Amino acid sequence: MKKYITSGTFTLIPHEIYTRERGIEALEGQFALQGEHVFNEYGYKDAVVAFALGKDIAGEDVYPFIVRLLEEAEGLEAFNKVVFHYSGAGNVAHIIICTGEELKLANSFKADSFESALYFLFLSIQQLHMNPRQCTVRVCSGINEEQEATIAKFFNGVEKNNLDNLIQ
Repeated sequence: MKKYITSGTFTLIPHEIYTRERGIEALEGQFALQGEHVFNEYGYKDAVVAFALGKDIAGEDVYPFIVRLLEEAEGLEAFNKVVFHYSGAGNVAHIIICTGEELKLANSFKADSFESALYFLFLSIQQLHMNPRQCTVRVCSGINEEQEATIAKFFNGVEKNNLDNLIQ
């Protein structure tokens, strides 16, 4: 059984150019990794999620939470799919955006509030030249009614599937 942790130490690399060495090089170039790390990978469609976990938490079935959210994106039937997760405890927002079967974005952002996480969500959609009113968003964190109403004002549809209990 997979275990998921909140970690932003990952990168996506197209499958056709991925090598383990390239994945490690990309991670070391993007992140200030301190201490010993275990490098691993997860294949997703035409890409590979390369990630690094601290040696103390790494294991065969331990993955960054973005992997679970990528799996969640596959369950959406809309053409323009957005998967959004905000962790107040981890101060991180995860955002996945797909059009059809094509993965456009899978990223995490430091966000100290729900409003900051929404800012990154809208910025990501804008940079991809997409219209939120033509997107369905699946919110994968616990949100209150006010937060749900805020999101619903901007998107074509809002689905909820709180996955917070999967994060260790």
